[in-house]
Amino acid sequence: MKKLPSCVEETINLCLPLGHVSVKPMFGGHGLYFEDIMFALEAYGEIYLKTDKETESLFSNAGSEPFTYEGKSKPIKMSYWLVPSIGWEDHETFLYWAELAITVSKRAKRKKKPVKK
Repeated sequence: MKKLPSCVEETINLCLPLGHVSVKPMFGGHGLYFEDIMFALEAYGEIYLKTDKETESLFSNAGSEPFTYEGKSKPIKMSYWLVPSIGWEDHETFLYWAELAITVSKRAKRKKKPVKK
């Protein structure tokens, strides 16, 4: 298996008190999963955490920025925002931001309607 970026390994280690975090490669980066729900994204050596309308302002107020990529006609903003710089200052602060992202991911999964067969 290819070596994971150091930011992914650090995120996994910081999340150990929460439980098992798995990693899957995706689009040149990595998805980070807690209880089989993606809560974080690694792209270009940075960690982005899942947000929604309820938490996006917390990330924005902490100086974070959303993950964007170039679409066909304009930049596309995703619901993943950089871990705020304050989030890397200590373990407890990082866990606060990670738990927010996990809560958002669980909330988003509950809102999805089941696929009809």
